[in-house]
Amino acid sequence: MRNAGARIAGGEILCFVDADSRIHVETFNVIERALTGRVVGGATGVALERWSLGIAVTYAIMVALVWIMRMDTGVVFCRRADFEAIGGYREDLPAAEDVMFLWALRKLGKQRGQRLTRARKAKAIASMRKFDRYGDWHYLTLMPRALPWLIRRSRSFEAQAREYWYSDRR
Repeated sequence: MRNAGARIAGGEILCFVDADSRIHVETFNVIERALTGRVVGGATGVALERWSLGIAVTYAIMVALVWIMRMDTGVVFCRRADFEAIGGYREDLPAAEDVMFLWALRKLGKQRGQRLTRARKAKAIASMRKFDRYGDWHYLTLMPRALPWLIRRSRSFEAQAREYWYSDRR
């Protein structure tokens, strides 16, 4: 879907966000300022709709991953030319296509002396829809099941991932 949106978009800067997220009123201004010559693209980060102990623990783990990987989530952005240069989002992946996209964008930027950025002054509001459906602790059991898929592309997890991410479209 993200690739389809990019194909019909008219601008030179492309922005991608999950359909159930809400964007900050300053998102596009912050992104425009962030895309300097030293920056290939990036993301805004997220704030959460609600909190609980399970969500806070999950968030803490995810923040650690953001720091380690030096990439974020929320509204992901780049120039159209760079999107096309890396071939857009991988449509063969049922999950983590956003991470793969940012890795490819980072690699492209590194070749040109550019980097990914985190435009945190305009965080998207992340939906808690999955937590509402599966429980506030569910991510802690989902992540270990995803690891074998990330390593060897297990078909059983692929089916689970498609069910998890796409079965309850709004």
